[in-house]
Amino acid sequence: MHKLATGVAKGHRSRLATMVVATSISLAAGAKETQPLNSDKIRERFGHYGVELLHQDAIARLASLYSMSDQRRITRTLALTRSELPTHPALAVEDEQIRAGASIGATLRSAGWQVIKDGQADCQTLAGQRFARLGGSTLAADDPVLIRVYTLKVTGKNLSLDYAVIAEAYHPEHIPPTAELPCTRTIEDALSTSQSLALSGLLSAMNQVESPS
Repeated sequence: MHKLATGVAKGHRSRLATMVVATSISLAAGAKETQPLNSDKIRERFGHYGVELLHQDAIARLASLYSMSDQRRITRTLALTRSELPTHPALAVEDEQIRAGASIGATLRSAGWQVIKDGQADCQTLAGQRFARLGGSTLAADDPVLIRVYTLKVTGKNLSLDYAVIAEAYHPEHIPPTAELPCTRTIEDALSTSQSLALSGLLSAMNQVESPS
């Protein structure tokens, strides 16, 4: 009887442990679903959010995610997006909207997709001439900025898809860099080919010298 009772107790503990693990996974998944997007954070922190396409071709798009200050646009995130081609048919409508200038994360979320940043890598570099201009008087070319590279995944409708690879540079007032962050060269070996191309494209765009419009 004692052995039977012990077996039952162990079985109960095993099922309980399984339930706890399953619950933890469920909570983690729920946390991902409710995680705010970059656009949410900009709107909350600065009271406004907008997106402006600076360049777009079949593969890549460069966009300024900005807020307004004294009737001037201040770029809070400069984002280089490389699409995963061919686009899956399930994402065709959302992709068309995004290519027309819509916000990526917000568009996908509104269509019912869960948006996940996968394979995220952070580093730092200097803002560069173009990013400084887009940041107005609040950003200098030699200011350090945080760079984040990741693969944007979407899940839903019984699918899990890679939509794009994104490299983002953040205005220090939005997401400040820290002294512990490595330089861009240090993380290159850890990146996929698509991530490396997105990072190099963003760095090139940040340092372009353009006359004010």
